[in-house]
Amino acid sequence: MESERRLTVMLRKKLLRVLIVSCFAVLGGITVANASATTYGDASSGASNEESFQIRYNGAAWNYGSSPYQSTSFTYTRNGTVLMKKTAYNGKVSGSVWDDLRWGDKYTTKFYWGRGSKR
Repeated sequence: MESERRLTVMLRKKLLRVLIVSCFAVLGGITVANASATTYGDASSGASNEESFQIRYNGAAWNYGSSPYQSTSFTYTRNGTVLMKKTAYNGKVSGSVWDDLRWGDKYTTKFYWGRGSKR
């Protein structure tokens, strides 16, 4: 009986997640302001993080010839696990990760950026 209850709760949570993602997929064609966006660094070396619909994160890093650094990178992590890491040496790199729809600190997606050594 307890296992049936757990299964029912688990299925309800999964159904809720599917409904939330489906709603965002349907609304995808509608222009919505970003949930949050932040840019770090400057025009020659930096990174940015943009949260779209509060479930997708778009990251970018750039490092151009005028930069005093050899590289610039960004990393997305969740619960200590690296989801994506990209490094720009001469130009720009970008990528996206999907958020975990569960609540709690261990499900929080985090963004980090950094620069390599000086040239």
